[in-house]
Amino acid sequence: MKSFAFAIAVLVGACGSKTPSQPTTPPEGSAAPAAALPDVAFEQLDHDQKIQFMKEKVMPEMAAAFQAHDAKEFAEFGCKTCHGPGAEKGEFHMPYDGLPKLGEKEMAKYKKEDIEWMATVIKPKMAALLKEPEYSKDNPNGFGCMHCHTAAAE
Repeated sequence: MKSFAFAIAVLVGACGSKTPSQPTTPPEGSAAPAAALPDVAFEQLDHDQKIQFMKEKVMPEMAAAFQAHDAKEFAEFGCKTCHGPGAEKGEFHMPYDGLPKLGEKEMAKYKKEDIEWMATVIKPKMAALLKEPEYSKDNPNGFGCMHCHTAAAE
């Protein structure tokens, strides 16, 4: 169950885009206060703005959502929750291969309520934060599970 929760967390961690980001992160407290972020989609932000956006907008919202679902499992919610250990080196590539692979066989292993939580809370919240349309049958290019997870070989 814990690996599912971690996988789900990383799914949400789709925090980033489908394209790799720059592998550098400014050290904490080393820069002047950040300017206000423009009200645009995540993809329109530059690298530094994306990092600022993740810290200011995504982390608080997603930490609260994950901790409301399982306070113990996600007590230490952070960049690594979704992006894996590479986040410590400024690597925030998504989808993240370290999350559980998604496929019919794999999905059968998880609790229905956890899958429903990801679909009804996490995916829509992340899509809204990123200012992207949500994935649906009518919008297959919208933000969805595969922005965070990779597919299992079936």
